[in-house]
Amino acid sequence: MATLDCESLETSLKSICEIYDAKPTSVIDFLSRINLDLEFQRKMIPKQPEDYLQELFESEFGSPTRSLEKAVWFHLTRVPAGTTFAEGLLPLRLALNQIWTMISSIPSNSRTRQNLEKFRESGIPSYEYGLKTSSGIHHGPHAMLVRESAFHARVMGNRDYLNLPEIVEDICNGFEREFGESIHGEVKNALKPCIVKFESSRRSGSDLLAPVLLYCSRMLRKQELSLNSNTCYDGGGVTIPPAEISRIDFI
Repeated sequence: MATLDCESLETSLKSICEIYDAKPTSVIDFLSRINLDLEFQRKMIPKQPEDYLQELFESEFGSPTRSLEKAVWFHLTRVPAGTTFAEGLLPLRLALNQIWTMISSIPSNSRTRQNLEKFRESGIPSYEYGLKTSSGIHHGPHAMLVRESAFHARVMGNRDYLNLPEIVEDICNGFEREFGESIHGEVKNALKPCIVKFESSRRSGSDLLAPVLLYCSRMLRKQELSLNSNTCYDGGGVTIPPAEISRIDFI
């Protein structure tokens, strides 16, 4: 049994070597040598690049010799400095009241704080907010497999979760539409970008290996990361307990 840890290129390579029982020098040489961009230019390949790379990799190193027991994940957010996540990583349905209380306490102007409380009681006439709060499929908690992806949101086509969490931005957007006042900057400045590292066995299938191989390859070849060189965790409305959280980094 093995744990997949993509905190860095080094930990990712170590995990791959353990899972495939392969020598680090051989893995690095192979992933550095394969030019996927050229491969896809030369021939029609009816597969995603990460799946094709895994196929090439396993033709060289064989199938995994160790199954995944756990994977390490990275939850990206922005919260008050010193937040301990003592209750774990909560799904939206359990965290929403805390989020509202946090946002309402930030503005320095008392009228703005009062308007936020009124807005909280009356509800936000926003499709995005309503979609996230009414449907459990959006409640998470969510996380990234590859930590480095947190810093390449624009290039990868991801949302920048370290900038503002979606639900926080939805509230700020709705407030501005309702009262003609932007609180985005004040809210953002009161919060700190944060990465919460946790381990979980709830998603630890072999399908995680393909994006990690692509991530390692692109890093070794000094190429920009792509959307395919990462994958995501969806907690499905189940809390990540405190015991599974191994570190909290304020960036």
